[in-house]
Amino acid sequence: MTEWPIDWRAVIDEAKRRRTREGLTQAGLAALAGVSRQTVVSFEQGEINLRFERVIAILDALGLFVQPGRADSLQSFIHDARNRFRELVERLDDDHPSRQLLGHSEQAYSIEKVEQLPTLARLKDILSHAPKTSGWSPFWVPTKESIKPTFHDGLLECWLGRPDADRHFNDSAHSDFWQIARDGTAYLQRGYQEDGRDLQAGTFFDLSLPIRRTAEVLYHAAWLAQQLGVSGTAKIRFFARYTGLAGRELIAWAKPGLALTLEEGLRARSDQVDLNAVTSVDDIDQNLERVVTQILLPLYERFDGFEPPEALIKGQISDFRHFVEDLR
Repeated sequence: MTEWPIDWRAVIDEAKRRRTREGLTQAGLAALAGVSRQTVVSFEQGEINLRFERVIAILDALGLFVQPGRADSLQSFIHDARNRFRELVERLDDDHPSRQLLGHSEQAYSIEKVEQLPTLARLKDILSHAPKTSGWSPFWVPTKESIKPTFHDGLLECWLGRPDADRHFNDSAHSDFWQIARDGTAYLQRGYQEDGRDLQAGTFFDLSLPIRRTAEVLYHAAWLAQQLGVSGTAKIRFFARYTGLAGRELIAWAKPGLALTLEEGLRARSDQVDLNAVTSVDDIDQNLERVVTQILLPLYERFDGFEPPEALIKGQISDFRHFVEDLR
């Protein structure tokens, strides 16, 4: 008999308190955990016959369960990348913008069944030819000596926020940190563009930028998977985290014409959200709008329950595809 029996009622009560504190509805928690709303309802009512993996998904979404992960898992890769970023910024002044202290986004992905691993030099060359997807594409490979990618612990690494770098913009919005492994596992951390020069930092959150940024990273994952020789049916695991959300107002800043889709005063009532998805190269190519929608709904719900109109995401994905096609 264990000396530390689980008080299941206490676990459920704590989970309900956390959901309420995070401003999540039962439907919102269900979307975040990848289960049905009825599963969340049954869990909160103390149902003991739920499938174990669904209970774990709910607890994990609320930060009440830490999955150990294999040494080669995406979760472990993200954990190590975060530690590396903390190591890099440790020597910076407490208020240095490259610390991204007011919040940041993270996007990460892994690619299934990469069998022929390129050398790091070859990987760098592949990435340097990635299709341009915006004015500030993810996993950008600069050539300037002070910020160009380097090799670190068997990974390709780039940090644009280096204090000694020759940069035009010295703010958190232009201090990207990324790592990519030879098997295509990738991590990107970016300060919010809204925290650049044009707005009061830490105050606003743009409506359309998450759509574009998510589409860009998924597109990059599918493109890199093809360069590494995997099939279109190969799985791509995607993870995103947004921090520093609490109190920010949802606005149409990058594209002011979208302001009509928003009510005034929609604010984030919790500080962080984690987003997960499992998709494929073919799914990204053929159903990007649906994949992006499923990923981002829990993020938008943080802003007083906002539900983005279907036409909003559809329009932004269409613009994204046209932009990429025009540059080919």
